[in-house]
Amino acid sequence: MKGTRVLRITLWVFWGLWAAACVVLTVGAVANHLASRTQTLPLVLSPGASAEIAVYRFIDDRLRLRLRYAPNAADPALDPDVLMRVETPNEHTDFRASVRSGPPATEVVRRVETVETAGFTAAYFGYGRGDALPRGRSWLRVTVLAVEPALAGRPATVELQPPLDLLKLTDLDYIWLWPFFFWKLAALLLLVPGIALVIFTIALRRQRPRVAQAP
Repeated sequence: MKGTRVLRITLWVFWGLWAAACVVLTVGAVANHLASRTQTLPLVLSPGASAEIAVYRFIDDRLRLRLRYAPNAADPALDPDVLMRVETPNEHTDFRASVRSGPPATEVVRRVETVETAGFTAAYFGYGRGDALPRGRSWLRVTVLAVEPALAGRPATVELQPPLDLLKLTDLDYIWLWPFFFWKLAALLLLVPGIALVIFTIALRRQRPRVAQAP
């Protein structure tokens, strides 16, 4: 009887550890999804056109923006000027679309950089600050200020890049979430001890009536 009681307590301890691991995995996977999600704003490239989205960040974050639109068949190498105003709860700044990046594709992809700042910092960090997007729930609004006639009225998409990426850690403050990219593998690994715990629990419950019937 004493050995059975110790075994039961041990089994409940393992159940508790397994449940805690499942909770950590679930929370981490959801947080990883939020931190690695690229958000998009459909936007018509026409002066005065505006779009807004809700944003959530665990830590004060920089802006990383890209502009996408269908290529100009007449001159695929043309990069007409696009001037936009980007607003967040912390501040607002004027941005411009830089030259297209990456290999030729079905869409033109152009980085968005600040008008005031030039060079690598403007293209990569956006505002050049770490608190453009505040921690918690906030918003991002993009308004077209001016656009060259070659792009006027054309539908486009502004992409808000996430602070976390599978192949590169864009923001080191999010490194603690990177392992949760592999949450499916971790879930499979947790499935094995979960099945083992179920088997041992059933076996222990079947053993109790036998002990009760013993003289």
